[in-house]
Amino acid sequence: MMILSPWICYLVADGLGLSGIVAIMTNGIFLSMYAAPNISRGSRRVLKITYETIAYSAEILVFVFLGIGLFAFEHPFAQIGFGGIFLAILNLNLARFLNIFIVSKLVNCFRSEKTKINTKQQFVMWVSGLRGAMAYALSLQSIQDYGDPGKMMLIITMIYALLTILGVGSILNPILKRCDVLAKPLDDLQIEDNSHNGDEGEQKRCCFKFKRTIVNFNQNFFAPIFIRNEQADRK
Repeated sequence: MMILSPWICYLVADGLGLSGIVAIMTNGIFLSMYAAPNISRGSRRVLKITYETIAYSAEILVFVFLGIGLFAFEHPFAQIGFGGIFLAILNLNLARFLNIFIVSKLVNCFRSEKTKINTKQQFVMWVSGLRGAMAYALSLQSIQDYGDPGKMMLIITMIYALLTILGVGSILNPILKRCDVLAKPLDDLQIEDNSHNGDEGEQKRCCFKFKRTIVNFNQNFFAPIFIRNEQADRK
């Protein structure tokens, strides 16, 4: 049931004309919150390995199709032209730039100084926008939804994915080191977490009161209904 649940959720959402991707994401959140605590630790390990195996295999197949599809089939390059491809890539990067920096600016208004997203981190988020399996799947669906314009979306998506995966992906590690945006050691993370454990530090976090209200509502109403033996499971 844990494995079939996301697939059934996707089919229902797709049949209703809604986003199957968002449905899977929402389903995964609820499974993690309410279904996973009801199964044993051994079952969780098996499910984790199963999910990772399915996801890894699906990604390999999609990337194989992505590489083959760009060179093995005819695409409307003549209709788009070099200028169209260049403008599309420029617009995609500009849209991502505005999205990252504007949203980060708004988020920082509700964060403390230690948790704000700095300029280097925003730059890394902008540069590391690699397009791959998800974008390719959506562009394939656009052919059925829009016809000839969908074919143009497909080829632009494939070219952009190729540039970001091979181009940006190859230089991403030096960029992360240059901007000092790397995974911190576990000890440093524990020190930072302890520094935010106080009431004053917690209250400075983004939307603290709203998050606390949601957590309390979940613990008082939903968790007792859907989670069995919660205290025993934690032990």
